[in-house]
Formats: sequence, C-alpha cells, structure tokens
Amino acid sequence: MPVDEPEPAKDSWHKHPAFIAAIPAVFALAGAVLTVVLGRADVLPSAINPAPPPTTVLATATTTVDTTSTATVTETVTETPSVEPTEPPGSSTTPVVAPGNLAINVQLSSGGKIGPGEYRAGAVANAYAQVLDVSGHYPATGCYPTWVLKRGSTVIKSARSGSCRETFYFNADSLEVRGVYHLTVSVVTEAGAKGTQTTDFKVT
Repeated sequence: MPVDEPEPAKDSWHKHPAFIAAIPAVFALAGAVLTVVLGRADVLPSAINPAPPPTTVLATATTTVDTTSTATVTETVTETPSVEPTEPPGSSTTPVVAPGNLAINVQLSSGGKIGPGEYRAGAVANAYAQVLDVSGHYPATGCYPTWVLKRGSTVIKSARSGSCRETFYFNADSLEVRGVYHLTVSVVTEAGAKGTQTTDFKVT
C-alpha cells in the first residue's frame, strides 16, 4: 500500500532563506527613504538631518528711473542809472553875463583866516578880483577897479587901480578891530561895461 508523501506546508515562502536575508536590506532602504523625507520636511534635528538645508533665493530687482528736470531761470535786469558828469573840485562854470555888465568874483587871501569867512584880529590880508565880460573872458579893453573896505559903515581903506589884475592890499592895521567887514569892488571898462561885487567877512 503506497505511502502518501507529506504535502509541503503552505505559506512557507516567508521562511525562505533568501527572503529572510533580504528583510534587513528592505528595512534599511525604507529607513533611509523615511529619513530623507523627514529631513526635507525639517522634522529631524539638524545634527542627524541628511537632507540639504532649503536654499533661499533672493531676487534683486534693479529699477532705472530717468528723471528730467526743467529749471526756470528768471533774469532780473537792473538798469544802472546814468551819472551826469560833474565838474572837478575847484572848477567853475563860465557865468552868463548880460551885455554891458561884468561878472566879478572877489577872492580874499588865506593869511590869518581861522574859519569860513572869518579872520583873526590883526591879520594882514589882501584881495583880488576875477573880472569877466560878456564873452566870458577878461575884458579886452581897459579894466579899472575901485576898492572900498568898511567895518560896518566906517570906511577903513579905499583905492583905485589901472588894472583889474592888480591885488588890493589891506593896511597893517586894517583888521585890528573885531567886527563885520565889507569889501566892495566896482569895475568899469573902456567899453563902458560895469559891475560891482561885495564880500562880507568877520574879524574875531
């Protein structure tokens, strides 16, 4: 009578030596994959995290702005007033003389002068006359002056001359007394032109 051989046991593949040998490798592979996944998720501590840290990329944008500036310039023009020419100090304008008249300017010397129109008592002074006719020049014909020096209404000295260019000299004692003096010169020319000028001054 034949003897039945025992049937191989079912579900015995997991007991196969090759399968058993592959189990550790499978678990190791699964653990490595899980470690990488958890590392990328930033769950594992940094000391054992095999995944590279996430890289942050910063984008730099450069913007170029063209600005056009328009400047308005307002120019102010200041007009410089014109300056009329003036005569230098000491110059004189030729006076206008009517026909038959003379322009006379009496000049006193500066000896003993102590102020404008004022002389020191006892000073010795003199005077001369600048005479111009209608042409603005010294008379071409004879010019004859008559001088009279007064203190108040008292005549101190008088003199006549044959030329208007001659100087009238005061006496040494003409200005001894303090007061107000008047010096008058009257001029007549050969042509008949006449003129008179009086200058007042004070003696103190």
